[in-house]
Amino acid sequence: MHLILRTTLIASLLSFSAALQAQAPIPVADQTFRLDGKTEYVYAFAEGDALELMVQELTGKKIKYIEFVQFPDNIIFRAYELDSVLTKSILVPKTGVYLLRFNEVGMNKKVCRFTLHRVPASVATARFNTFVPWDIKEYPYFQVIKRSVQSGVKTEMISISGQVTVSAKKFYLSKPVNAWQFTLPPNTRQWAYRISVGQAANEARRQDAQKLTQAFQGGSAKLMSVQPQTALAAFALGMAIDMTVSKSGEDVDYAITDWENYEHFSKGENYQAYMQQSGVSVDVQRRYAPLQGTYWFALKSDNWVDNIDVTIDIEAVTEVALFEVELHLEPIKP
Repeated sequence: MHLILRTTLIASLLSFSAALQAQAPIPVADQTFRLDGKTEYVYAFAEGDALELMVQELTGKKIKYIEFVQFPDNIIFRAYELDSVLTKSILVPKTGVYLLRFNEVGMNKKVCRFTLHRVPASVATARFNTFVPWDIKEYPYFQVIKRSVQSGVKTEMISISGQVTVSAKKFYLSKPVNAWQFTLPPNTRQWAYRISVGQAANEARRQDAQKLTQAFQGGSAKLMSVQPQTALAAFALGMAIDMTVSKSGEDVDYAITDWENYEHFSKGENYQAYMQQSGVSVDVQRRYAPLQGTYWFALKSDNWVDNIDVTIDIEAVTEVALFEVELHLEPIKP
């Protein structure tokens, strides 16, 4: 039993080590410069970083020597009389400040280029800031600091749907208005809606599903950051898809308002709206405002006899910031 556990543990460690080694090198520097005397470049590295250094003298002349130094004076390696290309693998022994130093004497100026990449030793040091933003001679002591930095955004689709009945006028015996309330989810970037009357909703969904299938077959939807589950979601994301709209059959007048303006709407008074349309059976719109809060679809029917059922579908595109812990060096000031 112990042998099985030990074997499993060793296999896991080897797998983890292989995964780290398989990481793509992270670019640190790609620099071309004119060498005249001594030139130094300062970087911060984490313990266990595997560095790949390439240095090239571009004019066919010799560089007296190149040093990689752990600050202040621990020389990790030194190469003399470079006149072509140097490639060097370096293992960083300790988290700290390091100098890449070029030295030359004489009248002939040289042009050099170097590239530097790092492969982190662990996931914990994958986000390590190699920039040293202070004068290390003035402040030679430092500490390792952790901070939270934005590493990207996560895009998601949030679906909202509902149905509401709008009464017929019934020869002015009832009020032919109603409202449907909705709340946009936090961090909404943009959204789209479909409003449809009666059975037109099912037919519009069917036709739009066919259009989405065609878009996937054509490859245009595969490039999107989020794979949409419905045509309305694809449309909300900004995809150029010809959504189904119609003014035939039972229709409705609608507006997107706040509650105060819905009350004006319901009384036949002047009102303000983000969007308004008249006499639609199916309508689809993409919206960039409003983006937060609670609102109402204000609805009005001109049917004298029959009530109408109105279906509303909303697809909201949300973006949430993603954060990771980054390590960096900070000077200790007296």
